[in-house]
Amino acid sequence: MTTGSYWHLDVCLSTRANLLLIGPDDITGAFLKAVRPHLQEPVAILRGGESFDLPRGPVGTLILINVGAFSPPDQGRLYDALNDRLSGTQVVSTSATGLMPMLAAKSFLETLYYRLNTIYIDVAASLSDAPFTTSTRARLTGVSWAVMRN
Repeated sequence: MTTGSYWHLDVCLSTRANLLLIGPDDITGAFLKAVRPHLQEPVAILRGGESFDLPRGPVGTLILINVGAFSPPDQGRLYDALNDRLSGTQVVSTSATGLMPMLAAKSFLETLYYRLNTIYIDVAASLSDAPFTTSTRARLTGVSWAVMRN
C-alpha cells in the first residue's frame, strides 16, 4: 500500500486518526517534526530498542519511533494499554521498513499492527499524487518535499 488519493493529511490531523508512517528515519523524523505542533497534548514518545516505559499519566498523542523494534512482550503491553487506559489516545508510529514481513514471521503482534494501522503512509513513495491543500503544505514546511519525492 502506498500513499494515494484516499487519504488527506488535513483529515488525518483533524480526526486524530492513528498514523503508521513507513520510510527512512530522516524523512519520518521530518514529518513528525512538522506535524508535532498539531498533535493533541500531552505528547509521549516511546522508541523501539530502548527501555520500554509506558507513560503513567494521561496522553493525548503517543508517538512510537521505530515500532518494529519493540520486543514481543513490549508489543503485548502496548496493545493492552491502548485498549485500556490509553484507549482514547492518538498513536503516530514510524518504521524504516514495512511491518508485513514481521507479521509473516510472527515477530510483530498482528492485533497491535491493526490497532496502529488506521492510516498507512509510505513517506518514501512519490507524494506527487497526494491531494495536499495549500494549508497542509504550509504546515509541513519542515519537510523537504524534494527529498520525499526521490
